[in-house]
Amino acid sequence: MKNKIQGFTLAEILVAIVIGMISIAAAFSAYNYFSKSYASVSQKASISKSAREALSLIASDLRNTGYYHVDFESKNCMKWNTNNINQFLIGIKHGDKRNESAGKHKQADSFATFYSISAKDHKRASYRLKKYQDNSPDKGQYYLVRDVVINFIGHDPSRGCPAWSRNYNMVVDEVMLVPYVEDLQIIPKDIDGNVVFPVCTSCSNLENASGGQTKSIQNMKKVHTVDVYLTVRSPREVYKKDRKIRIQNGESPYGSNITISGDKYHRETFFVSVHTRNLATPVVVSEQTGESISQTSSYNK
Repeated sequence: MKNKIQGFTLAEILVAIVIGMISIAAAFSAYNYFSKSYASVSQKASISKSAREALSLIASDLRNTGYYHVDFESKNCMKWNTNNINQFLIGIKHGDKRNESAGKHKQADSFATFYSISAKDHKRASYRLKKYQDNSPDKGQYYLVRDVVINFIGHDPSRGCPAWSRNYNMVVDEVMLVPYVEDLQIIPKDIDGNVVFPVCTSCSNLENASGGQTKSIQNMKKVHTVDVYLTVRSPREVYKKDRKIRIQNGESPYGSNITISGDKYHRETFFVSVHTRNLATPVVVSEQTGESISQTSSYNK
């Protein structure tokens, strides 16, 4: 009796090979797709995280700006007269094209907040864009930095106070908060929602043309809210094809209007509106007594 040997025919083997190749191709295609999607999502998540953390820090400084302790002693030792402490509340420089802080598109703002942290010490926190070094692979790009200085203002020897010097306490020096920043816009507004301009301590040509520092000092206490726009670019290319992009942050002529001809990078704008509770503090009149009551009693409750 002969044994019957069973096996696959050539046709069956070819069909199995084709099915296997299709399965492998499908698996590779799916892996490639999900890998690229993950890279895209992770980049978007990364810029979102860094931008939101920076806005949280900016919002905190803006809420504190203009606050001076009721017993703040340093104001009696200012190089200028006591009233000139009002020169150090908030300062915003709008798109100074001569300055590096205007960023890649020469439209970005820079700003500083000023407030006391005790009866003897005051703080300046400043934000601006800074260019990557020329020997960096990111040459031509900008990032957001923060400086923090304690007691930077000079004093008057005639009042028995230490003489002017730059021996202040630099707590934070150009710490990078957000990489690949395309735009930063700081728009101060009064209680009616109108843009307050200028508001500067070190004014550029744009601010000087509109009244400069003299008008700015008067405007500082009018600032009720500050709108902050921060546009960030992804570190790597995300899209398959070039995309033309327009960035418009804030109201003209104080905001930015940027057109990018086309590239594959993802860009996202983050926004926060901050109430500067220590600057514009309107008096509220009580209907019952006709007397003024403090901001803490009823304002913005």
